[in-house]
Amino acid sequence: MKERKIALSQEDFAKINKAVQQAAAKGSKDSLILYRDLALVTSITNRTVITAIDGNNMAEHVFTNIDSAVIVK
Repeated sequence: MKERKIALSQEDFAKINKAVQQAAAKGSKDSLILYRDLALVTSITNRTVITAIDGNNMAEHVFTNIDSAVIVK
C-alpha cells in the first residue's frame, strides 16, 4: 500500500476488518474486498492484504485466486 501511496484511516481499517470477518464467517480463504475506489485482494486466513489497487489502476485488471468478494459501503 505504501508503494501505491494508499492511505487509510482508522475508520477505513475498521470497515475493512469487518469485511474480513464476514468473509471468514463464510469460510473464505482469499477474498476480493471492494472498498470505496480500492480493490484489496486479501488472505482471509492470514488477515493480510496481498494486493491493493486504487481506482486509477483498476481498469482491465483480472483478479485470480479468490474464492469470494465482499463489497463494503
